[in-house]
Amino acid sequence: MSLVRRCPCLLVFLILAPCCHGVGSMDLAHSYRLGPEDALVEVIVFSDFQCAFCKRAAAELRRINTRRPGRVKFYFKHYPLSYHPQAIKAARASQAAGAQGKFWEMHDLLYAHATELNDEIYAELAARIDLDVKRFNADMSSQRTADEVSADRALGETLGIDGTPYFFIDRMPFHGSYLDLEQAIVRSRR
Repeated sequence: MSLVRRCPCLLVFLILAPCCHGVGSMDLAHSYRLGPEDALVEVIVFSDFQCAFCKRAAAELRRINTRRPGRVKFYFKHYPLSYHPQAIKAARASQAAGAQGKFWEMHDLLYAHATELNDEIYAELAARIDLDVKRFNADMSSQRTADEVSADRALGETLGIDGTPYFFIDRMPFHGSYLDLEQAIVRSRR
């Protein structure tokens, strides 16, 4: 029998699923969605913009969305890890971009520049996607944005999430490899 140890940032692991109280009643009204509202399968991902495994997962989700148009709706939830120094700021930057309708554009840029994140880069990225940078900076530093990120993190803690990326497929925890993710989505009965 081989043992698989779980890194806090690792999707591939073997454990017993934690008890996920409140998953069925999870409010997604304020979460950013990729894919149509009426898609057959719902995938919720808790993620951190400085997590290398989350970056890979984001690329995989984009690939699945392209290969299976209209079948899946992906919801993004923030779960910034304490040992990633720019994770909270990056999460707030994505929310600030979302306030101007460009969450997913910022999402992609943050992952593309995950190893370069610093206090100066966020305004540069905002300008690159034609955001009103003054408004972006104000939104990024607002209490509303801080509360949105904190609410996602608190929800993740309530659900027993202990690392990223963390997936729910149709409100059920998914534990497997990147190769298994698309097949789990295809097999979903939703």
